[in-house]
Amino acid sequence: MKVMAIIGSPRKGGNTELLVDRVIEGCRSRGNARIEKVFIAERNIQYCSGCLTCTFPPPGTGKCVLRDDMDILIEQVRESDAFIFGTPNHMRTVSAPLLNFLARMLPLLRYEIEYDDAGNMIGATGVSKIQDKKAAMVISQGDPFFSSPLVHMVLERNLRDFRLKLVGDVISMGNLQKQDVAGKEEDLKAAFELGVKMVTWSGF
Repeated sequence: MKVMAIIGSPRKGGNTELLVDRVIEGCRSRGNARIEKVFIAERNIQYCSGCLTCTFPPPGTGKCVLRDDMDILIEQVRESDAFIFGTPNHMRTVSAPLLNFLARMLPLLRYEIEYDDAGNMIGATGVSKIQDKKAAMVISQGDPFFSSPLVHMVLERNLRDFRLKLVGDVISMGNLQKQDVAGKEEDLKAAFELGVKMVTWSGF
């Protein structure tokens, strides 16, 4: 299994990365999982302009007009079997680098348009080019209680739009300092078990 670990935190060695690393350890504990860890804040990924050329008018070009590192990353996504999406809670939602990465994944959707009898477009259904692949979510935040369900909802809904099969999540709280999660055995154990589930679960 090829697993792509997508880290949305701009801070290397922080709580998000530590948790993702434990998920990776869990993946590797049950087989020969091949892991590609990507720090998207370090990549040249321009902001999505919302031009929709990749998808509209359907079927669209299937490619983004922007030329940058997403060309390579999109191919990595296509070739991967499963994904770990890691993000800190930034301003009550996912990190800015991760949100832009999700937007730039739009070429992986194809839209089927619904028209009325007069030929007017009245709806569209997104068809994912990566559907049924596995995905796991990792969230770290500073507050000691889950202060923003929005961060979970934004990530979860985006992954469902791509028709990914959500294996589970880990939400670690109270991480005010860079490596606070390193001392939280329960959270680290949950992350490891999520990795095990990633490579063993087939209960779709």
